[in-house]
Amino acid sequence: MQLAGKIALVTGAARGIGRAIAVALAQEGADVAVADVRTDLLEETAARVQEHGRRSLALGVDVTRKAEVAQMVAQTVAAFGRIDVFFNNAGIIKIHDFLDITEEDWDTIMAVNAKGVFLCAQAVARQMVRQGGGKIINTASIAARQGVPDSAVYAASKAAVMSLTRSMALSLAPHGITVNALAPGMVDTDMWALIDAQTAALRGLPPGEPRARRIRRIPLGRPAQPEDIARVAVFLASSSADYLTGQTLNIDGGTIMS
Repeated sequence: MQLAGKIALVTGAARGIGRAIAVALAQEGADVAVADVRTDLLEETAARVQEHGRRSLALGVDVTRKAEVAQMVAQTVAAFGRIDVFFNNAGIIKIHDFLDITEEDWDTIMAVNAKGVFLCAQAVARQMVRQGGGKIINTASIAARQGVPDSAVYAASKAAVMSLTRSMALSLAPHGITVNALAPGMVDTDMWALIDAQTAALRGLPPGEPRARRIRRIPLGRPAQPEDIARVAVFLASSSADYLTGQTLNIDGGTIMS
């Protein structure tokens, strides 16, 4: 197993991509602490990890609150002794016309998707410096690369994640810490069901039509499953990616090619 003996921490782990990553890490031998503000769903993720014979710890956390983030890191280290791999995955989205974006919309989305990523990464990085290294993987989005007319704040927040990934990689490299990011495209999750419903309501389309239109733009002809993202996450967490840092990997079925 690629991650035997490793300790991982995953935020936004209650469902979707975060849950798939937590389970995939466990399948490869890691013990996994899982964190989310949605504690009602978190125990199910922890149980899925334990089904693979690995230890798990479920932690309620609001990533926008520095004290809660510090407690999350401290509890993980107290339980497992270290953090080898951190998936900085918590995020939210709202669909809205640009002219209708409110200051509250901006503050709420940026607080989770940008400030939360910063607070979590900084707290975990301090632990990794003390222990002599580690891997940090942030969740960005292809929205950061191309812009999205119906979710401008979300796209801006994910562009911030990509920029922070590069800066962190430069700052933390001397400490043996690599920092990379995932940039998913369309993924079959509850979040995309929300995007479809909100976009349909905003644009006067029948439910399911926004999803169908997006799929038609994917060269591989289908949305990603959470497990597609998780497999790349496992690669970044493994020793195979030891010489990779400061990169954002598109996982989008060919939607954006480079």
